[in-house]
Amino acid sequence: MVLRKARAWLLALLSVSALVASQQSAAGNPAPPPDIGTSDVEKGELLRTGGSSYPRMVRLQHSGAANGRIMASMTTYADRAGFAVIYESRDDGATFQQVGEIRDPEGADEKGMCCSTLYELPQRIGDMPAGTLLWAGTAGVGADAAERRSSIRVWRSDDQGRTWSFVSTIVQAPVGPGVWEPEFTVSKQGDLVAFYSDDGDPQHDQKIVQVRSKDGLTWTDLRDTVKNDDFYVRPGMPGVRQLPDGTYVMVYEVCNYDPVHICTVWMRTSPDGWDFGDPYDLGTEILSETGGQPLGTPTIAWAPGPGPNGRLLLAYQMLANDNGGWAPGNGRTLMVNDNPSDLARGWREFPSPVQISYNQGSVCRNFSPTMLPTRDGRSVVHITTDFEKYIGGPCEAFYATGQIDAGTAATTHDVRPMDPRPGR
Repeated sequence: MVLRKARAWLLALLSVSALVASQQSAAGNPAPPPDIGTSDVEKGELLRTGGSSYPRMVRLQHSGAANGRIMASMTTYADRAGFAVIYESRDDGATFQQVGEIRDPEGADEKGMCCSTLYELPQRIGDMPAGTLLWAGTAGVGADAAERRSSIRVWRSDDQGRTWSFVSTIVQAPVGPGVWEPEFTVSKQGDLVAFYSDDGDPQHDQKIVQVRSKDGLTWTDLRDTVKNDDFYVRPGMPGVRQLPDGTYVMVYEVCNYDPVHICTVWMRTSPDGWDFGDPYDLGTEILSETGGQPLGTPTIAWAPGPGPNGRLLLAYQMLANDNGGWAPGNGRTLMVNDNPSDLARGWREFPSPVQISYNQGSVCRNFSPTMLPTRDGRSVVHITTDFEKYIGGPCEAFYATGQIDAGTAATTHDVRPMDPRPGR
């Protein structure tokens, strides 16, 4: 199944890999070996076998006696069908057990499913009470682009992931263009808001858009969230979390904007979860205090911290030096910001629980990871993907837990002092 989305991502990843390798060679550093061989997971345990992508986690907070459990979802493919598998951890991420599946008929007969999200409702939406688990993913991704009709479909569970029922279709794309990577939040107005990446605008190769619903059944008020005047610039992969002071924070990648880094990571905020400002304003680009430039497939999580607004945790696929070349922490780091009221500053790298030694771009390797703080907020549960045994073999999920303040990433990067460069 060769997808327009996958092709675009793979071309971007190959471009950044080739560019960084040439910079290393020019600096007298030998380029690493080609992306072949066995799995390069240095730290982390295999979570499941059978194929895994787009892992997501939530900790139940509105589910009564089940509160505190970690729920995880992944998409997989078997028997000519794409579907979701649902896992649960009752020991704070030490172990996971499968508890359910979502077999969407729109993913059967080689149509496929991908790019999913998992969300627990914090309050009632329509007939869905607080604690309802929502899962949404892109169906119909398996066909050739000329024939594909992708859609984003929502499912619900009222029993902590054991059984699921179909709710609604957020968007049905026309033949050809794709709709990808849904993300949920509940706005201050009490609407369920869905964000997703859209390939269907003839003026933009890809942009982030949003819709909202009062009942989870009918979706209205389509509007652009992030876009760029340059047709080939591709904002995508939105993730949203709400801070204790009520501010909503969105993270996303912007590909083909920075010629050195290809897919940089940006953030923006909203006071109400619906209005994120001018869609042409790219927001704030993220750079660590030591010059690390996160690249691609970002996700965020909130954790308690030293201040009243807690901390923001950032996961991503790759890490480059700000002036080019792979950073020492590439494949081995996450980031944390102890003052999320200032997204432009204060990001520091720390060792990721799952660590991948060779990490230079792949639609499997460290692609769209997920993380969640432990109950005490001192550590983070981390799930990401890599090839289990060999390149071209199954892409599988690996997991581990590690301390947030255990130490900092390998070294300070040999770059100029940090410049947040909002709107660069």
